[in-house]
Amino acid sequence: MSTINEYQCPLCGGENACGAHADTPCWCCSTGIPQALIDLIPADKQMKACICKNCVDRFNQSQQQQQ
Repeated sequence: MSTINEYQCPLCGGENACGAHADTPCWCCSTGIPQALIDLIPADKQMKACICKNCVDRFNQSQQQQQ
């Protein structure tokens, strides 16, 4: 069984800059995370680590280009 690093993005493996345990709200509190992006997280990593802002931005840009 592998250990999940809660500070590592489950999609790209980069640092997610999670602020869930910080004194101030995390960056993701002011950014909507699309459900379609959340659905891309492998089942064993869902709800265990935050997606990074880079992955959210890339996903949103790709969605805008498809429209």
